[in-house]
Amino acid sequence: MRKVTSRHMLSLAAAVAAVAVVATGCASSSDSSGSGGSGSVDTSVLGPDNKATGTPVKVGLFNVEGGTTVSQPAIGDAAEAAAKYANDHLGGLGGHPIEVVRCGDKADGASATACANQFVQEKVVAVVAGQPARADLAAPIVMNAGIPWIGSSPSAAPELSGTNAFFFGGGFVGSLAGYAQYSKDNNFKKVTLFGPDNPQLVGAVGAVGKPLFAKVGVDFALSTVPQGTADATSQIQAGLTRKPDATIVVADETVCQSILTALQTSGSTVPKMVNSSCVSKPVLDALGDSGIDGAVLFDLGDPIGDNPEAKLYQAVMKTYAPSSNATGITPVGYLSMLGFIRGAGGGAKAASADLTSPAGVLSSMKAAKNIPMPIGQGTTFSCDKSALGSSLIKSTICTSNVFVTTYKGTTPGPYKVLDIAGMFAGS
Repeated sequence: MRKVTSRHMLSLAAAVAAVAVVATGCASSSDSSGSGGSGSVDTSVLGPDNKATGTPVKVGLFNVEGGTTVSQPAIGDAAEAAAKYANDHLGGLGGHPIEVVRCGDKADGASATACANQFVQEKVVAVVAGQPARADLAAPIVMNAGIPWIGSSPSAAPELSGTNAFFFGGGFVGSLAGYAQYSKDNNFKKVTLFGPDNPQLVGAVGAVGKPLFAKVGVDFALSTVPQGTADATSQIQAGLTRKPDATIVVADETVCQSILTALQTSGSTVPKMVNSSCVSKPVLDALGDSGIDGAVLFDLGDPIGDNPEAKLYQAVMKTYAPSSNATGITPVGYLSMLGFIRGAGGGAKAASADLTSPAGVLSSMKAAKNIPMPIGQGTTFSCDKSALGSSLIKSTICTSNVFVTTYKGTTPGPYKVLDIAGMFAGS
């Protein structure tokens, strides 16, 4: 078995920084078929008024929006909605009204640096990352100023190595671990991952994907498809010659559609694991029920269920961001902001921290333990390194849970919780 070393983790971090759009599907401008805020929504779940009245605190919000290549403003809207909800119903951040300093990452490099400098100059107590494109440039400036960096899906190298970074999901690293754990749990002996012929993706899969699958005794291989390929039949047929027990598709919308169409055409009936781009509305519309039926989606939480946390998300979006689409990758912003508010507020009780300063917020986040996870089906998170401890990841991953749902036709089923902590034990 190939051991996951610190050198491999560093190469992974560099690779994942460039492959984040592919892995998370953040380039998708369309909606998932999930219904995060549609239909009848009970806003009474917001609870009684409990307005924040203390000294205001500034919280930075960094998200990919406003650029010409990729823009996901709904993620930022969801984060702001969570802050407004907290100000009205949770007493803000430990009693302090939250003032969101929102700055758009235009995926051009310069904007990321400018946003980071703005956050420092405006003396924010923390920066909440929605789904940035250039966290590699912004995060070091922020964390070097002593300001905590908080999000849900680490992708850039500084996010994985920053000791002042906290996340409510494992990002692409967590997804790879989830695929491996799911494969073990379902007794898959041989698995093939289909993805774009992208050197960064190839590097990330090789650095961590292969060791993780080897750890659980699964024969794992990567089969690539040239970016922009309309007909991937030949590549898929070649990848299926090894007769895998299951396949994984990690790609953007275009390649997802090409791969899934080719799998359908080939007559393959083996289970499929997919990322969020593969269940965007354009892909589902093109594939139809049979093309996605039975696919297993790996996600950060459950925004569509009937459980209290899902209902709260739907109510918050309807009340505070009614014009923004609540589906697809949008819940990432809500999860990042509300997770921060709950974590800092909950940890403050144990740490007696001053939440008007970055140092106080950092102390409080480190003390956060067994805090209810937003859109988490009643699960909790802990940012004291007890959730997902690994010497290879210097940042704090506050949860070891991945949320999994199986599609019936183009409709997602109930989400189930998959614990990946064991995948990093001893690393």
